[in-house]
Amino acid sequence: MTTVREARIVRHADRRTTPWANGAGTTAEIAAGVASRWRFSVATLEAGSTFFSPFPGVDRIFTVIGDHPVSLDFGGGPTLIPRLSPTAFAGERGPDCVAEGPTEAFNVMVHRTTTAASVNIVDIGAAQDVTADGRLAALALVLGGRLTTDLGLVEPGDCLLVERGSVRVSGPASVVIAEILDRT
Repeated sequence: MTTVREARIVRHADRRTTPWANGAGTTAEIAAGVASRWRFSVATLEAGSTFFSPFPGVDRIFTVIGDHPVSLDFGGGPTLIPRLSPTAFAGERGPDCVAEGPTEAFNVMVHRTTTAASVNIVDIGAAQDVTADGRLAALALVLGGRLTTDLGLVEPGDCLLVERGSVRVSGPASVVIAEILDRT
């Protein structure tokens, strides 16, 4: 039996960097779905204060992956977002953001009427699958260590993107696993 698979390694160096919609920072896109239904990206945040652009109809999951935490303020006072703590919020709510030092944040954005997302921090040791079965996409962003796959090594900062089928991976590695589900 042959399994059809659409998967690739997205190298850190190959990400396309673009300015934020409000001009207050930059983001490096990892991958985006058809008709912009979903997007994975990594934002670079400098120490100090900035604000996020509102994105009506979009749900976001924001995960600090850099060395310094940030505070998000949606109007009721700041909330500290520690490293590796996925935080979901509606895109209409463009919070003020204060980074305690230069840092990075992994972002997942989905159009809530057509897609949903989840983000988890996982340690991978023994072989397991990263699978898109039943999902639009699954992504493994390597934070530390490295993943071994039949597509090649996935080093820190690199991602394994699976849009169809599955890929067998083994560590040791600490990774962000993000999944996109179809609501239609």
